Amino acid sequence: MTTPRGDSVTPEEFKLITDRAGLGMSQEELDHLKPLYDLYSLYLQQIHSIDLRAEDMGVTFHPEWPSA
Repeated sequence: MTTPRGDSVTPEEFKLITDRAGLGMSQEELDHLKPLYDLYSLYLQQIHSIDLRAEDMGVTFHPEWPSA
């Protein structure tokens, strides 16, 4: 989750997000996880910015993969 301008969330907003998810993390855990959250947030912005037009991906699921 980022702000509309693409800025990363503040530490206070991040704490609210984790509390809302019921994670109950310590401040040390929050401090460790926040940079990773910001990094993956940037990755998600890049993925969401791709214009697939009529070429949407088709996803398949193979329950036996990888085969034994």
